[in-house]
Amino acid sequence: MEKLRQADRDILLWIQNNFRNRYATVFWKIMTALGNLGIFWFAVCAVMWFMPQYKRTAETALASLAASAVIISLVLKPIFHRVRPYDTHEVLIPLIPHPKDLSFPSGHTAASFSCAVVFMLRLPAPAGILFLVLAALIAFSRIYLGVHYPTDVAAGAGVGILCAVCCAWLIPV
Repeated sequence: MEKLRQADRDILLWIQNNFRNRYATVFWKIMTALGNLGIFWFAVCAVMWFMPQYKRTAETALASLAASAVIISLVLKPIFHRVRPYDTHEVLIPLIPHPKDLSFPSGHTAASFSCAVVFMLRLPAPAGILFLVLAALIAFSRIYLGVHYPTDVAAGAGVGILCAVCCAWLIPV
């Protein structure tokens, strides 16, 4: 477990010292903003809601989003109680205002993958792939900006994928 914690820290430090620059930072801040409170995903679902052929997809994505939010915020974050990287390692510098909640797992990532995987399963391939790429970009933004460890993001993706698959199975097309 200690090796995993060390790898988490080392990856964040490597990104901070070798990958960050002002142009990339603007891009990654935009990516993370898309994931704030799931607003982008709600907007996509709202548009789909008014398209009869995609209304059920929107319902499934919203159910997946809700399930992931409950699991992340009410179950996993309180159980694991992991503080943010910048609270543990003074050398890690976050590039956005400090989030107030706990770190593990990443809620931005869970929300993004919970919707993107539903879209991947229910929409034509090009659109589904595009949403999945966007989810991955939002997930990486959390690491780049220094507010999540890589394992926080991996766990968030896992929760989001699990919620999406379960909701897609439970809610028929």
